[in-house]
Amino acid sequence: MELEGNALIERLKQDEVVIKTYTAADQSTINLDDLFTFVTVTLEQEQLVSAEIVISGDEPIHLRLESNLINLPLRYVNNISKIVINDPAKEVNLYMIVESPFVSHSKLRIDYAATVSAYLDDFDSVAAKIANYFDEKLALINENEATAKTEAENESTETEQQNDEDA
Repeated sequence: MELEGNALIERLKQDEVVIKTYTAADQSTINLDDLFTFVTVTLEQEQLVSAEIVISGDEPIHLRLESNLINLPLRYVNNISKIVINDPAKEVNLYMIVESPFVSHSKLRIDYAATVSAYLDDFDSVAAKIANYFDEKLALINENEATAKTEAENESTETEQQNDEDA
């Protein structure tokens, strides 16, 4: 699947992205099969796709696959437009996106999975790469969240001790 930069911009401005959201009650109930099926069918029809799983919780975690020419979320239409305007046709890529307050300082992590063609031609290996990526990022999120909670508890204890000393 190839697109010129201006064709991508036009599709984004016309909301020609097929979007689907799945939910998971927690990290143990994530089912990537439906996500992969939807992404595959959409890409086979040469359409742009944005498919995500939202993991419920106090701080929901978003695991998303998007097709794009560059590694920016499709919702950033203006930024994408500035970068790809007048670009010649090139291969559309599939990107893995994770959004969570605990994934990075920007709360966003986006990485290249494969070209759309490679995804469709060698689904099993690309799907395994995506599943491993999501597992790694969930482990990182859990670790960072636990660290943040520990730090908050330590600060709270220190504040209480300071208040007791001041009293």
